[in-house]
Amino acid sequence: MARIRVLRQRIALGLACILCCALAGCLMPITQPSPTPTPTTLPATATPIPITAAELWQRALAANAIGDDATTASLLSQLLQLFPMAPEAPQARLLLARSYGDRGNWTSAAELLRPLLADPAAPFYAPALFLTARAHEAAGLHAEAVAAYNQYEALGTLLAPYATLRAAAQLRALGRLAEAEASYARAASGAMAAGQRAAAYEQAMELAATLGRPADGVAYAREILAFAAQPDYRARILARAAELADAAGDAATARVLRREAIASHAGPSAALAADALRAVGDPALDPFAAAQAYRTVERWNDAITMLDLAIAAEQNAIEALRQRGLARRALGDFAGALADLAAARDRDPNSDAGRQAALDWIQTYGQSGMVAEAAALYRQYAAEWPDDPRAPVALDRAAQLHDRLGDGATATAVRLELGQRYPTTMLGIAALHRVALARFDSGDLAGASEIWSGLAQNGQGIGQALGAFWAGKVARQLGDPAATGYFRQALAAVPDSYYAVRAAEELGEIPAGPLPIGAPIDAADWIALAEWVQGWSASAGLPALAGVAERARLLHEVGLDDEARGEWLDGLRQAGEDPARLLELAQHAYQAGATYPALLAAERLARLAPPEATPPPTALLRLRFPTPYAELVQQEATAFGVDPLLFYALIRQESLFNPAATSWVGARGLAQIMPDTGRGIAQNLGVSNFQLDDLYRPYVSIRFGAFYLGRRIKDMNGSWHGALAAYNGGLGNAQRWAGGSVVIDPDRFVEMIDFSETRNYVWAVYAFYGVYRGLYKHS
Repeated sequence: MARIRVLRQRIALGLACILCCALAGCLMPITQPSPTPTPTTLPATATPIPITAAELWQRALAANAIGDDATTASLLSQLLQLFPMAPEAPQARLLLARSYGDRGNWTSAAELLRPLLADPAAPFYAPALFLTARAHEAAGLHAEAVAAYNQYEALGTLLAPYATLRAAAQLRALGRLAEAEASYARAASGAMAAGQRAAAYEQAMELAATLGRPADGVAYAREILAFAAQPDYRARILARAAELADAAGDAATARVLRREAIASHAGPSAALAADALRAVGDPALDPFAAAQAYRTVERWNDAITMLDLAIAAEQNAIEALRQRGLARRALGDFAGALADLAAARDRDPNSDAGRQAALDWIQTYGQSGMVAEAAALYRQYAAEWPDDPRAPVALDRAAQLHDRLGDGATATAVRLELGQRYPTTMLGIAALHRVALARFDSGDLAGASEIWSGLAQNGQGIGQALGAFWAGKVARQLGDPAATGYFRQALAAVPDSYYAVRAAEELGEIPAGPLPIGAPIDAADWIALAEWVQGWSASAGLPALAGVAERARLLHEVGLDDEARGEWLDGLRQAGEDPARLLELAQHAYQAGATYPALLAAERLARLAPPEATPPPTALLRLRFPTPYAELVQQEATAFGVDPLLFYALIRQESLFNPAATSWVGARGLAQIMPDTGRGIAQNLGVSNFQLDDLYRPYVSIRFGAFYLGRRIKDMNGSWHGALAAYNGGLGNAQRWAGGSVVIDPDRFVEMIDFSETRNYVWAVYAFYGVYRGLYKHS
């Protein structure tokens, strides 16, 4: 079998070389070719060689969908060599060119595209022209790129603004700045994602400034502000517009713009705007707003200066006093902080701001070293204001301070008080659960059961599910037949929670869904979903989102996948909270294979459904818990000893099925593999020529993620809870929480996790696993 596999690989590579040589002999290449990176090579799988153009085309599409450019190119090369006149040949040529471009080989891409440019009426002329313009870009042929993009713009397709935008960048590179500005402005006025429009207007704004027309730059900024909503971004544009207004000699407009920037309280730009207005002594400067701008960037002394002015002017005086106290506390001035907080509290003790100041005063008092006194004062606050939403917070802080003092008995008493008085709050639930766990660990099962059964009886939602599940665990340990009733109560309380999944397992009633993994959502499913939405909503009659879907499709066709994702997300923004538009977007995205935006739209749709609505049809759950890349996931998960449905649950939590996801710590792709981890996995799997960006390719991320989870399952002796904790929090930490490599009680193990992110991660993935098991067949 191995010899057959090698032979097939050699045949495929040989055909690809024959095709490229043939093309090179008859077509003139673009100069300055880009180097072609060697693709990541994974071990091949022996499969029958397709014998028709249609089969080759379908296999190439499947390989392209998982990001396997090498296999895509090989299959398409075979198709063009063996079936040059087949109906699939033109689109195969286009996709092969795009695949070459994705790997940086734009010279070969341009050679492949040239025959498609012979007939402007041909169906693939437009995308071939766009890709040719991109090839010119890559070769540094800016004038040729401009000409090609202008030709494309003249076609009037939905991507015309994107062609104009890219032409503008090439004009700028040529030093033709006035033309570049005009092109940016023309692109920005077209129909494309808001982020792209804003970026185009920004470029036009800066070019106008460079060309000595700052007033026009202000006008471009106003265009951005007409639709931009993100506060930090608005503040930055306002601040830049103010600078341009100053340059234009329009000081009055500059002051107005800076005041608006300050009012956003958003980031460094707002603080810099406050600096500028203070420097010119603007009499209309709002000192309280300026203080908020300074607080967001922790410029405490400047915040105090502005708050002094606000207090003197009796502007939001109680809140200004409170904030000045907190600023002084941040600077280590506890005496000044306590004085300000007391003054704020005493001005109106019954107001919301006064009560918050009272709580802040107690916290500051404790931080100044008076821990025992602060603990007593927190309890006093909760007693005086039992209906205040801050009362549970006060009791929770009191318990924490008693823990710090080593007074566990009093801390327990306070937690019991908190839980008994506020059993439906998250703080109350957590307090009771903590006391119950301590009793459980000490062998006081009856005492633990008393608390958990009380939560099951008196709690709501997740608190009731938690209490019922743990009461069931204790009852089962004691041989009490009431265990079954408790587990059923946990199942009913929050059916898609971690506790419901574990209760089903304890009952031996693990769900087995009817659907095969990867089963499509058909027309009848969409009709049922539409009828469900119509049953509880009325459309606002807003414009349809078909243009978004078509632009996303065309962008993908020319290899601009980031821009395509931007269109989908902008469609989500446009849909807002209109159920009909969300359903439309979800359907368009699903049918385009864009799992991530389809999931986001479905999640929002589920959230909008009122409590009295009938249960949603299965199609909505399938959009929220999808199974893309079905063949690949099943193959790789099974190979590494992982349940494919568990792996789907993990991917959902890690990336929401966004192949381009990047976390704030640098984890990449569907399975969110860290760079160093990726390098190690590549070495373990014998993957040659691995590059970090390969983690954005689904076929790499899925294989690496399945390998890593499978290895962690082995490391934790088959415990899925332990493996999930290790996947997120590290193997060493998982072994620390388990007291070794064996997880005896999975539920108690999760409670031992002292990283809240990891604990919540295990709960979430396992809850998702329960939903997946209820929808899809076990493999």
